[in-house]
Amino acid sequence: MFTTNQQQFTKRVLFVGIPDMAYVCLDGLLQAGVNIVGVMGPKKTHGTYEPFKRFALSRNMNFIEWDDLKTPMFIDYIKSLDIDVAVVSSFNYKIPKELLEATKAGFINIHPSLLPKYRGGNPYSTVIMNGEKETGVTLHFMDEGFDTGDIIAQKTVQIAPLETMGTLFNRLNFLGMQMLVAVLAQFEKGDLPRRKQPEGEFIEGKSIKENDLFIDYTKSALEVDRFIRALNPFLIASTTFRDNMIKIFMSEVVKGNSSKYKAGEIAKVEKDKFLIATSNGFICPTAIQFGSFFVGNAQDFIKILAPKVGEVFK
Repeated sequence: MFTTNQQQFTKRVLFVGIPDMAYVCLDGLLQAGVNIVGVMGPKKTHGTYEPFKRFALSRNMNFIEWDDLKTPMFIDYIKSLDIDVAVVSSFNYKIPKELLEATKAGFINIHPSLLPKYRGGNPYSTVIMNGEKETGVTLHFMDEGFDTGDIIAQKTVQIAPLETMGTLFNRLNFLGMQMLVAVLAQFEKGDLPRRKQPEGEFIEGKSIKENDLFIDYTKSALEVDRFIRALNPFLIASTTFRDNMIKIFMSEVVKGNSSKYKAGEIAKVEKDKFLIATSNGFICPTAIQFGSFFVGNAQDFIKILAPKVGEVFK
């Protein structure tokens, strides 16, 4: 049993998650005094397995290793922990029905969108790309579908004009942790509220693959700028210049008539900035990676590569 000045936690909680989101959430739960009796991370083959294991063990957690979530031996072990509820903070593996039923109250997932909108692996990027004005966090019970279980709690946040995937990721992860602490405190007093998600077709927050990272200059400048911000800093928008790979971290939208230029054509070069034409307006890259490691601003790019009006980004 753990206690804090605000709340006494006695319920036995299993934590399930994968970094980076899992670090914020697990640390927040521990600081709040939640009674975590086991921590499940990714498979041993996952790149974050070892650092997350060290993170959990350094906090004297019972770190649970697994190879197959369906094996009777593993399910029996989870049942032996006498878990009241499991909480999930970013987990890329399908949790089978047998495991979902191995705790008294089930599994609670933190999802970074306002369900049922933006179910899926990457709502952070998709809401920015789509120009949404708000998003949020949903805590919901898990069922055999993906992000389809009954809703426990939701909170809304505004999307800032220059929001990036990274800033939104950080804000929603911290909010999700705070909401989970509050929900677990409520769980100490009795059953949690739940309401079914509405049925129908909803926008998805699909995971982004490597071939989805290239900028499409046939879209408007506003859409291109959203695309660039939606991939910063984890994926990074890609383009080519003189057959070399270029990555753009940030840009500015410049209004103007771009109809006489090809999509991706350099329309203007000045000492400290250059403009790339889109189907409607221009973008001015402000943080650019060229070469293996160098990340610079537009002035660095101009000084080193001397781009000329009429050359084309593809």
